[in-house]
Amino acid sequence: MRFTDLNPHGGIGANCCLCESNGFRFAIDSGLHPKFAGSESLPKHGEIERNSLDFIVLTHCHLDHLGSLPLLSRQNPDAPVFLTYGSSVLSRRMLSNSISVMKRQRRELNIPELPLYGRGDLSSLYSRMKPLSSESPLTIEKEGRSLELTLNHAGHVAGAASLTIKSKEERSFFTGDLLFNDQRTLAGAKPPLEPVDVLITETTRGATARDPSRQRENEVVDLIATIGKTIRKGGSALIPVFALGRMQEMLVTLEEAFRRKAIPKVPVFCSGLGMDLVNHFHEISKNSKTLRFSRKVLKLIGARPLPRKLQPGRELPMQGIYLVSSGMMVEHTPSYILASSMLGNDRNSILFVGYCDPSTPGGALLTTQPGQDFEFEAIQWREKVRARIRQFDLSGHADREELLRLAEKLCPKTIILHHGDPAARSWFEESLQDSEARIIDPEPLKTYEI
Repeated sequence: MRFTDLNPHGGIGANCCLCESNGFRFAIDSGLHPKFAGSESLPKHGEIERNSLDFIVLTHCHLDHLGSLPLLSRQNPDAPVFLTYGSSVLSRRMLSNSISVMKRQRRELNIPELPLYGRGDLSSLYSRMKPLSSESPLTIEKEGRSLELTLNHAGHVAGAASLTIKSKEERSFFTGDLLFNDQRTLAGAKPPLEPVDVLITETTRGATARDPSRQRENEVVDLIATIGKTIRKGGSALIPVFALGRMQEMLVTLEEAFRRKAIPKVPVFCSGLGMDLVNHFHEISKNSKTLRFSRKVLKLIGARPLPRKLQPGRELPMQGIYLVSSGMMVEHTPSYILASSMLGNDRNSILFVGYCDPSTPGGALLTTQPGQDFEFEAIQWREKVRARIRQFDLSGHADREELLRLAEKLCPKTIILHHGDPAARSWFEESLQDSEARIIDPEPLKTYEI
């Protein structure tokens, strides 16, 4: 195998890997970097000769893996795009929304090259998509050679897949973004445990050790208890969520809590892309063995749209649970505006249920001490931190120890570290030193012969 990481920034974001195996040339994922805009957010597609790919594989529909796929597909019009059924459904809504976001960025940031692609590019991409059934091998043949591809259920989010690549000469396993724990809506990953020659593993949580007392189910219990306390003392709970996966997971979690009377019945206000995806999750659930979701959950919890004309710093019109995007409380999103109204009331809670980059408003709020001022720069508003601020470890990624155990079971000859910040990769590199495998922490744009 030959391997090149085309994410020019390294770490996480703009994910795109160029691979060659048994005479086949292919790419895995093609995303956008969330910290950049315009052409700076792209993988280095220029490293791939035009129309040289035999195929493309999409592991899942988060935009750091999907967001530049229309461009890569445009440059490789003869390459089919292999993905799961779930991803084929979700990709359409995610990419359509991406165009809308880029149009807004063009106005706000004055970046003339935006949007990077249009509706015509999406139509062309969709015509090249070839959904594969999970765990069902596909054999591709070319010039007397063959390659067997298998998409393995990855657990991370609806439609997410790992990838097994098999030829006569070698067997490789690409984890993609992986989660072993079952969620309310999604079964956990159960990857194949046959020995491999090459393991390409995510390292997202390499710098984060999980407290033994904070196992995933304990975190859910703590979250529900915190929401319940907030409501009982007359406050409201803001839960910033990622649109894809976390919104739907929290809807089901809240319905379960209401049914058990763990939370007093109050209105649940929902908004954002995540609500648009509810119907897509319902469709996937009807046709998938791994996803468990019904849009009936909205009726069961009495979901409502956000009140109109929310004003920064103004008291909320109604007590309730506010389940809204964005998950990192990015500027100009519903969670950002709501936080400005809720932060100054000690009866309220702002509860993060996913990762928050330190450079985002959500990340900054998590490090702000009670009683300190917090600046909402985008809306020119300042508020003292009086509300309860909590973060719950409900990551969609496997713990680092779990990935080490997977590596041990697969007995790879080579391990390539992927999808992790430098500190995370360093932990894995150090922890794997006693392994007999060759460990590669790839430099961006450098090709490795394996």
